[in-house]
Amino acid sequence: PTVPSNAMLRQPSIIPRRTSSGGSEDAVLPLRQPRRAARRVLPNLSLIAAALLVSSATLPTGRFLSKLTDHLYAYKREPPIGAPRPTTFLLGIFSTSREKEFLRRELIRKTYLDIGDPRICKLEEFIRQFEETPNERVCQVPYTFVIGGGGSHRPADHDDDEPVVLDTDQNGHADPQRDCTYLNIRENMEDGKSPTWIKYAADIAAEYGIDYVSKIDDDSVISPHLLFQFIADDLPPVPYNRRIYGGSALPSYLYHLMYGAGQFYFMSADVADYVGHELTAEDRKGLRHSRPIEDLDMGSFVYNMPKPVKFLNMRHYEIWTHPKKTEEQWSNAWEVELDEQLPKAMDPMPFWFFCPIFLSGKGI
Repeated sequence: PTVPSNAMLRQPSIIPRRTSSGGSEDAVLPLRQPRRAARRVLPNLSLIAAALLVSSATLPTGRFLSKLTDHLYAYKREPPIGAPRPTTFLLGIFSTSREKEFLRRELIRKTYLDIGDPRICKLEEFIRQFEETPNERVCQVPYTFVIGGGGSHRPADHDDDEPVVLDTDQNGHADPQRDCTYLNIRENMEDGKSPTWIKYAADIAAEYGIDYVSKIDDDSVISPHLLFQFIADDLPPVPYNRRIYGGSALPSYLYHLMYGAGQFYFMSADVADYVGHELTAEDRKGLRHSRPIEDLDMGSFVYNMPKPVKFLNMRHYEIWTHPKKTEEQWSNAWEVELDEQLPKAMDPMPFWFFCPIFLSGKGI
């Protein structure tokens, strides 16, 4: 057999692995590099044709059941997960300190964050319940708006010994609603805000018993009732939630993986810990696409885990609608679309759209 040259061998990464005593030890784990365009082999055309036929055949789209309320019960008498406590799910709503985003936060607070259900609350309130009345905690979905609070001198992806979060943004301002998290990085969309949020969220999850962390765009309108039902039906708590990652699936031909679209994705706390802490900022830089793409890069980070990852594809059961850029679009989504169109059932994987792009040598 041919022995590969040193240039062909992937170099291992020294990544600190947590020990049972709370310390760390150096473990040599391979840092899988994304597959670049150096070896582009066209897929089997017969498989592509078969995929296109399946995709355009009789798979249902739209909504499986006729009414929203039909989706707020266990499917076909499925027994509950049987967990000793409700699963907890941290909702990170991405925002910025701009005036436009301040108005968008107000709109979100008046809609899906204000349904009169104590199961959703500010992260601050969730922490209070955990510390003061842990056996009577009712909040299940704590939320926070995630803002880059550092100035232009700060890195885009947290990579030093400075605190991960700040009390205010770079101008010394803090939202009076006290429901914002100011990351100690410069504001950005693609270059490190998401993994920095995941890093902080992993810390919060470990300290306050949160099972899943998530990222949602501020132009995504999510149904809180469907979110509660999805959590109850499909997301088991610790310790049964190992290596879970989910969202609306998109494929990457270049990276050979399937990832959750950035409009809304989530992961179990152990995956968040891996992305935020076991991978360094330098590791993540090596795993990024040459042109940073937030959601694809996050998928690359997640799938670098050395053990199997369980991906929950929500294209067949989307409980949010996106994008809603204007106030009119948002209001229509909240007042009409959530009740009449969600959850959306789409093709589990839109081969009909992506395969022609990949076959033409384009796409990622």
